[in-house]
Parts: sequence; structure tokens; C-alpha cells
Amino acid sequence: MPRGERPLGPEDTALLRFAGDLRRLRDQAGKPSYRELARRANYSPTALSDAAGGRKLPSLALTLAFVRACEADPAPWTKRWRELAAEHAQPLHPNSPYPGIEPFTENDAKHYFGREFLVEQIVESVRVRPLTVVFGASGSGRTSLLPALDDAVVVTPGENPVEDLAAALAGLFATTTADVLAEEIRQDPDHLRLRLRQHRPGLVLLVDDAEKAFGADDFTAAVTRCPHVVLAVRADHRQRWHELGAGGDAAEITVEPMSADQLRRAITEPAAGIGATVETAVVARLVADAANQHSLPLVQQALAETWRRKRGMTLSLAGFEESGGAEHAVARAAETFFAGLGEQDRAAARQVFLRLVSVRRDGIARRRAPRPLDVDADLLDRLAKARLVTLTEDGAELTHDASLRWPRLAAWIDEEGENLRTHQQLVTAVELWEASDRDPLALYRGVRLRKAKELGEFLTVQERRFVDISARRETRRSTALIAVVAVLIALVPGTVVYALSNERKITELAGRELGGKAISASEALMEQRRPYADKYALVGYRVSPSPEAEKVLRLANAVTRGIPFTGTPKDDADVVVAPRGDMAAVTDADGTDRMWSLDEDEAVPGKRFADRHRVVELAERRAVTKDHTGQEHLWAVSDAGDITHLSALPDRFRTLDLSPDGSRIVGKVGGAGDAGLPTPDETEHAELYDLSDPRFPRRLPMPVRNPETVALSHDGRELATGTWDSDAGTTKIEFWHIGGTYEPASPALSQNVYVRSITYSGDGRWLAVEHSPESIVEVWQRVPSGTPVLRARLETTLRSGARVTFASEDRVAVVRDNVFEVQRLYASDRSPDRLVYVVGHGNSTRAVHRAQHDDFLVRSGGRDPELLPYELDAGAIIKRMCEKDGARLTDSEWVKSFGEVERVEVC
Repeated sequence: MPRGERPLGPEDTALLRFAGDLRRLRDQAGKPSYRELARRANYSPTALSDAAGGRKLPSLALTLAFVRACEADPAPWTKRWRELAAEHAQPLHPNSPYPGIEPFTENDAKHYFGREFLVEQIVESVRVRPLTVVFGASGSGRTSLLPALDDAVVVTPGENPVEDLAAALAGLFATTTADVLAEEIRQDPDHLRLRLRQHRPGLVLLVDDAEKAFGADDFTAAVTRCPHVVLAVRADHRQRWHELGAGGDAAEITVEPMSADQLRRAITEPAAGIGATVETAVVARLVADAANQHSLPLVQQALAETWRRKRGMTLSLAGFEESGGAEHAVARAAETFFAGLGEQDRAAARQVFLRLVSVRRDGIARRRAPRPLDVDADLLDRLAKARLVTLTEDGAELTHDASLRWPRLAAWIDEEGENLRTHQQLVTAVELWEASDRDPLALYRGVRLRKAKELGEFLTVQERRFVDISARRETRRSTALIAVVAVLIALVPGTVVYALSNERKITELAGRELGGKAISASEALMEQRRPYADKYALVGYRVSPSPEAEKVLRLANAVTRGIPFTGTPKDDADVVVAPRGDMAAVTDADGTDRMWSLDEDEAVPGKRFADRHRVVELAERRAVTKDHTGQEHLWAVSDAGDITHLSALPDRFRTLDLSPDGSRIVGKVGGAGDAGLPTPDETEHAELYDLSDPRFPRRLPMPVRNPETVALSHDGRELATGTWDSDAGTTKIEFWHIGGTYEPASPALSQNVYVRSITYSGDGRWLAVEHSPESIVEVWQRVPSGTPVLRARLETTLRSGARVTFASEDRVAVVRDNVFEVQRLYASDRSPDRLVYVVGHGNSTRAVHRAQHDDFLVRSGGRDPELLPYELDAGAIIKRMCEKDGARLTDSEWVKSFGEVERVEVC
């Protein structure tokens, strides 16, 4: 007979109450034996019995397994476990390598990793310039950079900056006091400079949160005249600093978000320094969550909490999950912050959080890009200090996606979902209105205007002005509109709306005739760029399925969902789409490129590059532009609304390839040859750069001095070079592992033609080689350490250059002039299958595969810069149309097109 449970006794501690509730949960489940629970939970009976024993806190995983075995909801138990774990967690030992949410201090310098190059940049700037200004978003780690200097004094100005300055420095001068020094500075700001030169000429004055003293002229004058000064300024105060005019020839350094490699070092190196390790799964989770974001304090906080729960000297995934990671850190910080507010501030904070959230049409909430907020500056400062909001040069944004899962904010989003969707549409409308030079036709009217008026406190000053102007225009239009409507009503009966047929009353059509009629109608509407082409194509496909009908359905769906660039782009504009299809650079009418954010079926305008800059290459978080002189420049592109000039590339450098992840760039310096067969130029040579620190690209050794064509792999770690031998009439393609040195990555490939371009697939498994001048594309399968194997030869009657893109499921897309085609590849002798061949679409734009939507973005053809989202799966197209209620023709549309023929239900 099994032994009974040990009685718990009085449940006078939180741990005993927790154990008692676990036992009662088991009772409510019918009191299954621990052996039965073990079968359900996949834990041993002893472990489950100990979990309810009350002697120690069980792990979160064990607790949740117990709860699920009792068929209870794990969510409240997760919350309760974390509250109890916070009480039982080990205190943060002084030897912890992670400071948590607080900035690094002088004592933490040995644990500060990932920013070494930036620290060196500041040290070098201090050596050659009297004044260095470090700009960084809140939470970017700019304050933590300051302790890197040896002989330095840190000053943090408060309400009385001069007194704070004097208090920090008085100890350096034996013959004065803080009060006396403060009075001297007020009377003559230059006095401090003279004292430092006399007593401590090498001292560096570090001013943290310098923006707090921008209103104190005597403080600013005294500080900026000192021999060696570093000011740390929050990025949203950059314009104020420039308006002060106190910088002279100050060096300006911007702290960018940590890259994945930098963040990985910041996570692992501090632990390694004291003999501890961080499990790879923890590193991967944190890097995925926080790379390229200003989230370093949250990462440090999550690591500090994981350190409390370490197993020996290992920061394990179990400990990380028990701590709740960044999500729990954000939720706890948000609840603590919110609990400390009064009722009025709570309402204001709620409004701030909601203004920084957008809800897409599919109902998914996401963070907005940084945007200015006309709210109390003190409240924003407190939110930034709590690491809940990040303040950048472009405005405010939620610090991390985990904020969206904070239960209180999630509830607010549910309550205001409709308003948030309406507001998102309004934001887009305002941006389009501004981008079109405030075209009156872009203003709101009717139902959209009424809904916008109801947003109330959601509206910013700019949005409220847009609504007011729309309302005034609506009032002026009302009388004229009534007259126009009357005229239209009179004209409609005699108008052939869709030009589908002159026969209004057809009593009977065979299925094939009806399908053919619907397909013809769809093609006519596509040609005229008129609505409902996809609806008619769906009727034709449902009535008479065929490969031709499926082709029309796919094309009609793409045309109907076409993504226009409204307002500013000129005809025949250049269009460059980012590798993931989430952004595009499009040329405005004045010849300057503008960034656009691409959603599923819409484009939202963002920032423009510098005057007359055109985008040459666009990668993840990086862009290369060429100015009107031919000089190329490197830019940071966080999103369409956040672009920053980083550096000019070397003189006469022209980009040949930028790795899709933005980590490496390769180009040529010297004479530029025309496309086609090469023209020898002795001065021309190739150069390869590492962009880990994009403001200072680091030149890498180039394995081939002057190849005719080059290509970088997706991660920038491999380089393919094609070298033309004119005597032999062959091109030698070589593959190189690149870094501080280079070495062959696989055997070379010889081609008996001149190779115009080389393209890697994202996973490195495939390689496309385009021949010149025939524009034949050969696709080779990469074999580890072996010679590539030819798998496909894609020929064409067109001789224009091919632009090749690889997608998932071994698909390759090729655009030649105005022809767009997709082929499925096979790692065997089987010939590729042609999935798509469309004439009239393509035109100077590479087809970009969007994995999140599983479609291709292709230019619509002609001079219009519009992009078509081309989906290959007819079933997915029909599902989307039916779910969005966009598949069914109205009764009047059906009758106009098909007369009295019985309706066909398409969904």
C-alpha cells in the first residue's frame, strides 16, 4: 500500500500555502496517484510528490507539469510561481557580472563588452578634440560608455547645474570650496578652464544627461571651454544642442543599437570573465529578442535575474525561463511604474502607451516606429527612466515588443482595438497627405471623417489639424456634392460600367461559357486597372478550373492587391526593395529616393535620403546611396521612418554587392566599365569591407584583385568571385571564406562564357550564374566541400539582364525586362517546373520573396512604380478573399455581367 503524504502543518508561509494549493488542486482532479500524475506529466512520482511537499520551491517547469497533469490552467500558476520565486531567489551577489537595469559604473568596466570599438572611438576623439558629444537613445548604453576613461570626473547636472559641477570638482583644488568655485564659475565661466589647465591638465570632464543643463548658460559655457570634455546627450535633444550653438567643431558620436555579434559578446563575455557560462539557448533567445534594438538595459536585467537562478556557474535556459526573461522584466517594471502614479498620471500614461501601439487590419498589435508625442515631457522622461519607452531623435517608441504582452496594456488594446485601427488608418492618411504636398483630394470625408472625429485624445496636434481641415472642406463640398450625385444618378442607367457585354439578359450559359466570360471580364478589368478583377477571376476559376484560369486568378489577385506609392514618386522611378520585402526605396519627382514601409498590401511613406541621393543597394538595416557627384554613402535604416547617414564610402568606390544582412560590402575603385564584356583598366581594383561598425568600415583582404563579377552570401561570410580569361574565353568562379584572412570555401567552377552576375540563395544551397550576353541563367546546387552540380538551365529569347532571387521551397524567381517567372528546383536530375511565366510585369525590379506572406513583390510593369504581391498558391488566395469577404460579386454586379444566369457561390 502506498505511503500517504506527509502532513504540511500550519500553512503560515507563502511556500507552504503554495504546496497546500497544489495538493488541493490534485484533490479537485479526483486525487490521482502520483504514479498516474507521473504518467501524465512525464516527471517521476518522487519529483511530483516533492513539488507539493512544501520543503523547497519546485522549478517552474515541474510546477506547470503538475498543474497540467491536474488539467488546470497554467497561466495563474505561472504568475504565482514567479511572485514566490522572487521572494526565494538568491540576492544579487556583489560579484554578479551583470548590473541589471542600472548603467555600468567605473567598477563594472571589466564586465563591459560589445562596445569596445565605440569606446576606442570616444577615447581617440578625446585625444584630438577638446569637446566630444555622444548622442544615444534612452537605453542605448551611452551613459555606460563614460567610465572607460581613466583620469575622469563624472558630473550629472540636476536642478542647479553649476552647484553640481562645483561639488564634483571642488575636491580637485585644495584651496577652494564648492560654494566658492560655484560663485567663480558664475562670475567668469572661463575660470574653470584656467583652474583645470593649472592643476589637472589631463582631466576629462564627463557630463552625463547633459541635456538637463541646456537651459543653464553659465554651466554650458564653463563646461564647453574645458580642455577635455565628453557630453552624453539623449538623442531626442540633438536639435536643442545644435540650437545652443555651443559645440563649435565638437566631434559628434552616435550610439547605435547593438548588432547581434556585439550583443552576443555583451551576454557571454562578462560571465566568462569569472568562470561562468551562458547556455547557447539563452544567448539565442536574448539575441533574437534584442539585437538591433535599444534594449540593452532589459537584457542586463533579464541576465541579472537569471544569475540569481543559476545552476552552479551556468546561466541555464531553465533559470532564464523561471525569471520570465525580458517579458517578465518589462511587465514587472511597467506594473511598478504604474502603481506609483496618481489617477491623472495613470490616465496620461495609458494614453501614451496606446499612442505607441498600432493595430493592423488582421488585428495584430505592434509597436509604432518612433514618433513625436505632444504629451507631458516629465512623464515621458519617467517612462524612459523606467525603460518602458525609448526616446530617440525621431520621437518615442515602446522599448520592446514584450511591452505588448504586459497584461494591462493588452487589456487596453482590446478595449480600444477599433479606435487603434481607425487611428492607424488616420496616421497613414496624414502621411500620404503630407507626402502629396497636402493635396485636398487626400483629405478625409464621410464615414472616415466621422470616425476620426471620435478619436478625441488619440489625436496629436498634427492629426487634429488634418481632421479640422478635412471637416472644413467637407462643409464646403456638401452643397456641390448633392448636385453632383443627382447628375450621376441620372447618368448611371445609360452607362456600361464594366464593359463586359452588351447583352444584359442572357438566360442560359454553359459552365465553360460562363467561366470564359468571367475570365475575359477579369482580364479587361486588369487591363483598365479597375476594381473586381479578382472577383471575376475567382468566378471563372470556380466554374471552369484550368491552368489558364488559375494563372488569371493569381495575376488578378496581384493586380488587385497592388501596392502603390502615392503622392511623391515620379513616373519610371527607381524601385529598390529590401531583402525581406518590408521596405522599399523609391525615387521622388525631384530625383531623391524616399524610404517606404511595406505592409501586406500598402505602402506608408517614410524619410527621404539627402538631396539627390539614389539608393544603389538596400539590405537589412543598411543602404548604400549615390549622390549627384557619383560619391557613394552608407546609411543606417532601422525602418522607413528611421534612417541615419553613417559615412561616405571611399572616393571612386562603386558598390558591386551588399550582403543581405548588411554586414559586408564589396565594390570596385577605379575606372568604371560598361555592362557587357570587360574593358581592361590597370587602375581598377576590388575592395571588401566589414560593416560591424558602419561609421568606420574596416577593410578586409580581398582574395582576387579585380574580378569581373562578385557576390556575397546572405550572412556576408562567403564571397564568390568571377574572373574572366579573355585568351581562353572562360570565367573562373571561386568561393572564399572571408574575414581577417581568406581561404577557399569549395572547388572553383569554370564557365566557357563571360559571367555577368552571380547570386546566392539565402541558405547557401543554390547558386545562380547569369551568362552574357545571352542572359541564360544556370542554377547550381552547392555541395559541401565539393564542386557545385548543375541542376537547371533557364533560357529565354530576351537578352536583357536577368535579376535572380531565391525563395523558400527551392524556388527561383527571374525577372528579365518585363517578364517575371518562377521555377521550382530539384536536387536531382529532374528538370525544374515552371510555376509562373507572366509577361508585362517586372521592369527593372528584382522579384523579392516575402516569407511572412509567402508571395513575391514584382514591379507592375511600364512606368508606374507600383509593386504587385504575387502569390502562387491559388488555395491561399481563395481563402484570403473569402475570409475578408472580398470574393462575392454583389447582386447588381452579377446581373450586369451575366444577366439571369444562376449565381455561382465561390466560397
